[in-house]
Amino acid sequence: MVNMVLMIIFFVVAFGIFGYYLYKLISMVKNPSPGLINYASEIKKSYYYVLAIGVATLVGFIFLALFQQYPLTIWEWVWLVFGSFTFGASLSNGVFSFIYRYYMKEIDENIKQKMLYSILLSCFLIIIALWRLTDSFADYLIYPMVNGISFTHGFVNPSSGYSPNVAWYALCILSGALLVYVVTDHRYYKEYGVHGVLESTFFVSFPAGIIGARIGYVIGEWDHSFAARVAAGDWAAPFKIWEGGLTIISGAAIGIIVGVAWFLWRNKKYSIWLALDIVVPCILFAQAIGRWGNYFNCEVHGFEVSKEYWRFLPKIVLNNMAYSEASGWASEGNIYVPLFFIESVANLVGYFTIRYAIGKGLRKYLELGDLAAFYIAWYGLTRVIMEPLRDSHYNMGTDGYWSWIWSMIFVLAAAILLIANHIVRYIIEEKKGTGVTIKNSLSLGMLSGACFFGVGLTLIVLGAVYMSIGTPESFIGFSDFNNGVIMLIVGSSVFLMQVISLPYVLRGVKAKKATV
Repeated sequence: MVNMVLMIIFFVVAFGIFGYYLYKLISMVKNPSPGLINYASEIKKSYYYVLAIGVATLVGFIFLALFQQYPLTIWEWVWLVFGSFTFGASLSNGVFSFIYRYYMKEIDENIKQKMLYSILLSCFLIIIALWRLTDSFADYLIYPMVNGISFTHGFVNPSSGYSPNVAWYALCILSGALLVYVVTDHRYYKEYGVHGVLESTFFVSFPAGIIGARIGYVIGEWDHSFAARVAAGDWAAPFKIWEGGLTIISGAAIGIIVGVAWFLWRNKKYSIWLALDIVVPCILFAQAIGRWGNYFNCEVHGFEVSKEYWRFLPKIVLNNMAYSEASGWASEGNIYVPLFFIESVANLVGYFTIRYAIGKGLRKYLELGDLAAFYIAWYGLTRVIMEPLRDSHYNMGTDGYWSWIWSMIFVLAAAILLIANHIVRYIIEEKKGTGVTIKNSLSLGMLSGACFFGVGLTLIVLGAVYMSIGTPESFIGFSDFNNGVIMLIVGSSVFLMQVISLPYVLRGVKAKKATV
């Protein structure tokens, strides 16, 4: 009992110190004192708070281990001490550095650059700290992990037979959505200098996305899960969202459509195209965090494989992936492939690729709205690859093809949207006489068009060959026929995108004639 009380006290102290200094920073932002604040000195003071938070977090976890009576080894104690202190200190330091860099307008550029390095280092250390911290006590936890709270049975897990009233899955989705709002609101602050532009859009599009995700699931699983129940008189079955069942593909589509419509109505003075490029790729953040709900539910995984292939993962993930809510415990030494983890990482990589590699690296070749289309392409292609890897229990539709087919539609739709965005803008600019010819426009257009043509045609031919040597399967998987379908759809999309190069070619030809 004493250990539990001390654990709570030190965790409260850590939160208290963090909250107090956060309040100080917010006060400094709201009530700036030009020329009166020595920011270099203030930042040095913040490190004392960071140190105190790290120590309080460390002591809290020590008393947690003592309270739970974990028989930790020496190395497990080492990782617990390192992980708990580093996590508390890095998380607080990252938040404080973020506020100093982006919200203290009087700070000089040299300090801002240092704060950026501090943020990046903190993010890296948070990941390492959580990994080592959870590894220290992972072997002493009970699996499968708790996946929610039941108002009648307390904490429940996927093997208990009880459905949680408050599910961690829902909390993961909500956390991801809130992160998206924070990130996009910050982007708008950098762009326009104001907060709250997207607030009403968030409160409309997020629930619309949840409703859309449920509608997509009900349609896709109607024959499997709902037709018999409705026929038996349970007409409310499709509306019982607390029983689980969402599909992100339809949720993303409906959420985006409703969000665009609302934004156009309420925010006429802001560019909808910039809003799409800021908000839509950020959905990958929400999806990356939301996928961890599958971890807690022990669902949407792959087939059994040896644990040895996945030793690089944290123990807390490995141990929980030995159980499936659909198939039970895996064989000794095996786990179910953690597709949630793979897709979570793919979504994060997708965001940074679209935001920086494409969004900044190719900026002069892009039109507003392109980044939103690249989100559709990235997520569609991710699901095209991931769906055949799933355990058949989690493939939607009569033959398991529902989500897979819609994923390929996403890829094709993204290509069409990109083409339409470039061609329509080109036509409008030519009529207005505002088109700009970039350097080497003709050669760039011809080269990019040839690349799109070559890659697309190659994939189309390979796809046709693979489909001809294979036969349609009654299940989704990486068969010759299905591989051919993937190549055909992706190849057709790439082939179509050669049209994007036409504006560069036409403007380059015009510029060449004008100089003759």
